[in-house]
Amino acid sequence: MQPLQLAILSTSRIVDEFLQHLSEIPEVSVQALCCRPQSGEKARAWAEQHGIPRVYTDEETCYRAGGFEAVYIGTANHLHYSAAKRALQAGYHVILEKPFTGTAAQARELYALADEKGVMLLEAITVYYLPQFAFLQRELARIGPVRGAMASFCARSRRYDDFLQGIWNTTFDPACQGGALNDMNVYNLHLLVGLLGAPQKAEYRASRAENGIDTAGLALLDYGNFTAAALAAKDSEGINGMTLQGPEGHLVVEGGTNALPRVYSVVGKERGGGTRTDGPAADRFRMAYEFAEFARILREKDTAAEAAARARTLAVMALLDTLHQG
Repeated sequence: MQPLQLAILSTSRIVDEFLQHLSEIPEVSVQALCCRPQSGEKARAWAEQHGIPRVYTDEETCYRAGGFEAVYIGTANHLHYSAAKRALQAGYHVILEKPFTGTAAQARELYALADEKGVMLLEAITVYYLPQFAFLQRELARIGPVRGAMASFCARSRRYDDFLQGIWNTTFDPACQGGALNDMNVYNLHLLVGLLGAPQKAEYRASRAENGIDTAGLALLDYGNFTAAALAAKDSEGINGMTLQGPEGHLVVEGGTNALPRVYSVVGKERGGGTRTDGPAADRFRMAYEFAEFARILREKDTAAEAAARARTLAVMALLDTLHQG
């Protein structure tokens, strides 16, 4: 199978991380890098470093020139919707970073546009494509009916000190859709919804700075006969991972819920009995798993896989709407 020909929009940190591991993702071939004019020098340096043949500082010019099949969008959160809309209107498949859009309504609009244009739209959320997630899915039935779940992803942002000094950036700017819920808790929510489905009710208890941004927050997901809790923070460090428990045992994730570094199950009366692990995500760069699958879905026109990914994204977007409102 030929590599998926890809253009990348943005010179953000997540794009830099992706490019640093490009050699681990033979399923894609980056043909173009597009950015704002003020980031052109950085983009050209990256292009030279990673062998990317073309750099553009204007989206319209980039899309008109072509030479690629799909666009990976790694812009700031508040730009996702408009950037994805332009790429879809130009007739390209789109891989859109998390959080997908600002609202579920925007997500539905983009999916409708993708259908109209006959292209696919996928969310770049690593969780579902890691072998560790498949392990958790397989082991879920062994612990019996779920009775509780807790997920945590807390890491003090490198930009938090600047924020305390009054220097705002997209991470801590409400207008840019930053904050702990959108940037960090979204991974917890995808993990929990992916394993448990959508909750019946939900509420969000946030710690907010003076500008209104949530620097930390706890989401409570009501599943009727049990509650799941999702904690995230950008202002403090924590012990990250997930525990999901039932009458016969429990499942454990140790480490960030964006990468699931180690997972195992404990089944039976003896603690540690039945422990299994699929190994660290470092066996392959975490984004390599998802982009390999994205390339397959787009190449094979796997509409069933795209529909499943769409359903998961829409479920989490609806949940985010609820949490933002409360």
